Amino acid sequence: MAEAKTNEKVTTRVELHGDVSVSEYTKQEQELVQKHPGNRIRDTSQASPKSSKPKSSTSTKAPPKPPIPTTSTTTLSKSKSHHHHHLLPLELSQRILDIFSTAFANRLNNVAQLKADIQTLKGYLFNRDFEKAFSDEEALEAYAVRWSPVRALGYLSLFTSIDCIRTFLHEGGGGERGDVVRRRRRRRKVVCLGGGAGAEVVAFAGLLCQLYMEERRAESGEEQADEDGKWVIKAEAVGSWDIVVVDIAPWQGVLRKLENAVTTGLKPSSDTSDSTTTMNGPLVQQENLAVTFKQQDVLEMGSEELRVMCHEANMVTLMFTLNELYSTSVPKTTKLLLDLTASVGRGCMLVVVDSPGSYSSLTMNKLRTTGASAQVGAHEAADEDGTKEITEKRYPMQWLLDHTLLKAANTKSGKEGRGKEEGEGEGEKQWEKVHSEDSRWFRLRGELKYPIALEDMRMQVHIFRKL
Repeated sequence: MAEAKTNEKVTTRVELHGDVSVSEYTKQEQELVQKHPGNRIRDTSQASPKSSKPKSSTSTKAPPKPPIPTTSTTTLSKSKSHHHHHLLPLELSQRILDIFSTAFANRLNNVAQLKADIQTLKGYLFNRDFEKAFSDEEALEAYAVRWSPVRALGYLSLFTSIDCIRTFLHEGGGGERGDVVRRRRRRRKVVCLGGGAGAEVVAFAGLLCQLYMEERRAESGEEQADEDGKWVIKAEAVGSWDIVVVDIAPWQGVLRKLENAVTTGLKPSSDTSDSTTTMNGPLVQQENLAVTFKQQDVLEMGSEELRVMCHEANMVTLMFTLNELYSTSVPKTTKLLLDLTASVGRGCMLVVVDSPGSYSSLTMNKLRTTGASAQVGAHEAADEDGTKEITEKRYPMQWLLDHTLLKAANTKSGKEGRGKEEGEGEGEKQWEKVHSEDSRWFRLRGELKYPIALEDMRMQVHIFRKL
């Protein structure tokens, strides 16, 4: 039994590092390179004056939606496949990448070694050897350098292009629309469950910068840089973020370097590389961004601890995390979502991003013993002798999520009514689903530069608002 518990802990490690289903993602990554070779960002480590600009790619048709209906009855914005990259200003996109180049300049100074480390890391992830994959600071940095930059851009594109998120930001995080001064002074709290690799932190910093640029453009009629020629937002310009990151792996060093790069534009004092990669000043002021890291397994977090952490949150994110949580334990993940329902206040947004299609499906196939009930989702068939046989059935992550938030959570405590017939014991609705996309592409612009190659990203997106 002790050994089984240890294995569960190791499995959970990848759930909370900010990029789940990595073994599946590497397969997806290989498919992308084969189908869309032009979608790889320019690798400046081997740049040549004669290098040609990557060709634009053709769109890829999203896989068909699994034949299981969602339980949502609310009117929501929904699409099967979107392609986004043009919504982000080129300068801001490049500065987001420069944040990572600045924060990890010491690693990027030796690209050959970094690429070798990334290949080793991919092998560990493919074999689900998470103990070795995230055993030290170098492995964590290699992961952040390789996968977090494009995710940060993808998340930023998501936040700036979805109407319900933009409305939420202009309202200041719930409630009535406030005036400009009050909105600018507001501090919003975000809890990132599984955001240790830093993509969410950088994306939210970029979001403040984007909002600032939009307000300046609205006031002046055109984009104008500050007097020093840099896009640096003022501390009181568009509000601030208090970001709490919860992750099982020790990401504090990675997050510290990224926060430093975002708020100062300087390389860490410990960096002794001769790299000339630096940013053009900070992206946001230190007053605009406060990052707190908590190293913990969220599946083992108590209800009261979660409540204290989230009761003032304006937004909670589960970015490439939820599917692995479900893969580890459906009951524990369901409890986490129900505890979260009881913890957050009215108007809080829950943003769930994960791998699309079959990459985020779970197979339920638990054997039933005498007097015990089968696991939720298993299909039972009676044999001639009266015994029961459990057959496998695949459920999309989206269906489990909708079932939990839009049905199971619809009681005062989140526990009453479960186990009853559908329609019985249901209470007041707790969440409304305001946006859903089965497949969304974020495609990198060919003009962007980064020391190593990056690929486009594909995701499913589901956004809920607490009622």
